[in-house]
Amino acid sequence: MKPTFTCLAFLLSLGLSALNANPEVPRAVAQSFGTAVSDGILLIKGSGTTAEPVVWTVYSRDAFRPQDVLRVTVKQEAAGWKAEASGAGGNVLERVPPRPVDFTRLRYRSADARVAAAKASALAQSTFVSIDYQLAANGTTGVPEWGLALKDDTGYEVGFVVVSGETGAVTFQDWTPRVPSNITSAEGEGERAAKTVKRTARKAWNWTDNARKETRGFFRELFR
Repeated sequence: MKPTFTCLAFLLSLGLSALNANPEVPRAVAQSFGTAVSDGILLIKGSGTTAEPVVWTVYSRDAFRPQDVLRVTVKQEAAGWKAEASGAGGNVLERVPPRPVDFTRLRYRSADARVAAAKASALAQSTFVSIDYQLAANGTTGVPEWGLALKDDTGYEVGFVVVSGETGAVTFQDWTPRVPSNITSAEGEGERAAKTVKRTARKAWNWTDNARKETRGFFRELFR
């Protein structure tokens, strides 16, 4: 069984490593597929255990077919980060983020967001052992935001935290009981409304990756 960390101990174990794949991700995409693809990045997703991800999945708007999304896998290798095509088409994502990520506004990396989430988790008296990362732009402000799903050793999501990639501030947090309680008539309107807001905010980060991969030769055509 995996060890369960208290969030304070978990926080102390963190280091802001130069290997974190933040500017490295769009750079690797640009090197392999050009700036038209890296400038159109809509979403970055990565799964981690107690360390930073070594594989990121990148979703970019196709500059030549705006209705389609390109999927790219970026992996850490001995020589650095390498990007490879892993699908494209109109059904790659069930929901598509509304605007590309502006990396010039991204001042806080995944490791910084991880530290902010660990602090918030400690204050909430919650524990977790792994994080799933997402980076997308706020649809209204354009601010890059980290959405972090915090999971226990069984893979159950115990919390979800949104951290501004521009300011480093926690802008949303939701802590889920291990056994969710049902809404009862004893709850007031305010509590029910608050739960609705939290559910809506969490659902907004559900960028579902469809299993079916459509290739249609898009990547072969990028340089024609």
